[in-house]
Order: sequence, then C-alpha cells, then structure tokens
Amino acid sequence: MKAFIRTLLLLALAAGIGCGSYTTAPTTLEFMYAVGQSNNIFNLKILSNGELQSSSVFATATAPRPVAMALHPSTNFLYVANLTSNAVSGFSLDHTTGVLAPVGNALPPTPTDPQPTALGIDPGGQFLFVMTQGDPATAIPPRISTFAIDARGLLTAVSSVDLAAAAQSLVVSPTASVLYVATGGSIAGFSIDANGALAPIAGGFTGAAGTNVAGMTIDSKGQFLYAADSGNNAVLSLSIDANGALTAVAGSPFAAGTGPVSVAVDANNAFLYTANKGSNDISAFTVNAGVLTTVPGSPFPAIPSGSTTQAQPAFITIDPSNQFVYVGNPGSRSISGFAIKISDGTLVAVNNSPFVAIGPTSMIVTK
Repeated sequence: MKAFIRTLLLLALAAGIGCGSYTTAPTTLEFMYAVGQSNNIFNLKILSNGELQSSSVFATATAPRPVAMALHPSTNFLYVANLTSNAVSGFSLDHTTGVLAPVGNALPPTPTDPQPTALGIDPGGQFLFVMTQGDPATAIPPRISTFAIDARGLLTAVSSVDLAAAAQSLVVSPTASVLYVATGGSIAGFSIDANGALAPIAGGFTGAAGTNVAGMTIDSKGQFLYAADSGNNAVLSLSIDANGALTAVAGSPFAAGTGPVSVAVDANNAFLYTANKGSNDISAFTVNAGVLTTVPGSPFPAIPSGSTTQAQPAFITIDPSNQFVYVGNPGSRSISGFAIKISDGTLVAVNNSPFVAIGPTSMIVTK
C-alpha cells in the first residue's frame, strides 16, 4: 500500500500538478479531499489559478472501501462512509495545512448497518445521516440511520428508519430540517425532528418511465432539488414546498448528456453542471427559478478530445469560491478542473488539467 501511495504521488507530480511558470506563484485557495479506488482519502491543494497540487500529507488511511463523504457545516469535521467495513470514519481538519486527523484520539470508526453508501448532515451540524443498503442474507433492510455529532466530532447512534427498497442517493437541505432519498425513479422526503428522528413527508416525486435518479443536489436557498436522471439522459428540476413536498418545475426534465450520474449547482444558483458518464462530458446550464437553459458550447469534454481513455466521470463539484468545477473520472483515473466563465457559465479547462492521480467517486472542497 505504501508503494502504491508513492506511485500515485509521483504520477501526480509528473503530470504537472501545481507546476508551471508564473510571474507570481499561485497560492493555496482551498483544499480538496477525494476518495475512490483505494482505502485512502487523498488530500490536494487547490491553487488560486484552479490547478491541483498534492498536499504535505497526500493520503490519509481510512477503513476499507471509502465511497462517500460529508463535510460538517462548521467545516471542522469530515466523515467518510466505508462500504465494505460497514463503518463511518470521522476526521478533524487543519485549516492551515489541510491535514486530516481521526476524531477522538484515533478511536475506531463508528459501526453502521451493512453497506453504507451515502452521507448527509443537517444544517445545524447536530446529526449525521447514513444511508445503508442492508443485507438480505441477515434480513437487515436498507435504512437511514441518525447519529448525533458532539463538539469533538464523535458520533452516537440515535435512531433509524427502514426503507422499502435500497436507495441510490441522499441529499439534505442546506436550509431546512428535511432530507431526500432517491430509489430508482422516485424521490421520497423525510422531515428531521429536534432529536434527529425521521418521518416521511407526503408529496414525493415519481418520474416518467425509465427514470433512474443517480445523484441529487439542492440549491443554496433550499428552494429547488435537482436530480441526475441517468435513465432518460436528463436533469429533473423540482421545487421544494414549505412542507418539503416536491413539485416538477415547468419544462422538467431538461435534456443532458448520456448517462448523467452527478449534478452540482453553484453558490449563486446561477449555473448547474452534470457529469455524464455515458458520453464522457459535462452538461452546463444557466438556472432561472429552476428552469434550465443549455450554456453555449455545452457539453464540454471531461478530458481533452483525442484521448484513448474513456473518462467515465462519476462525480462533479464546485469549489466554495464559485470559480472552479472539478470532475472525478474513474475511467481515466484523473480529476478534471475547469474555470467558470461568470458571464455565461462556459467552462474552460484550467492549466495542466486533467490531473493524473486518482479517479474519485466522491470529492469535498473546503477552505
């Protein structure tokens, strides 16, 4: 494993992560944490020009097969869902160096039900929600479990709610005590009470024939839920009512590339982007009250044209400064970076992109 990490680091440096000639050397803007294709959390610096550079501690070990992450609203804690070890690992962040340290003086990861695949945290930072797939062999159903988060970042099991079927994605509203899970072509909502317990909300959403929700996000005002429909090559746009019920926006669904699996909306709720696994590209839209309009030049290739490797993008995120889009490409074991043209949402590849290191299935960016 140590040799593998050294190889990744050398690849990253050889590929030009953070290198180049500048009149003024770019400074560290933010930190990126990524998981996928190994039992580590990879720690990268985002430079002020959008390039990626390996941090002083390039990889932090976590329990076997990390697949998803969640950042505490304080940005002081990062949580990782570990699929095959049935556990969640918690880490504190050093905001100067970006280095991660296990919470609780290296206590073991917190056990969960079988196969945790998605995480979410309520806006107040009190509760971590863990979506698990269950285990038919032991009659454990799919669930969402609630864990209380204390001031040290430690987790305590509180309650759980069974799901009728295994869900594919989970998202928590950034402004209200409500979360949503997607199962195939339907999205169900749950209210969150003061103790972290979940209760179903009437007014879920069921898509047209063939709908397969692969990923979801909610805008920063908590007004609209956007979902990548990989089955119909589209983006669903749903308004969120005061009680948490979902209503399709006029014109939804909106056509995207082939097989969209992840979706991200910028902090100003002006632009939305999808990672299209099937067509190896990124669809870009302007947003107006939930209505999506294709950006000129969209879709944008995930990796440069002419490459013999398929990117197979699996995850997309936008940095907190609202300047850059990053795409995790498991197929090409790379991360692509793009600058956002603020006038119209056009994407322009940053210098030296894609960055060869890993092919993340989940990424978190924070200051």
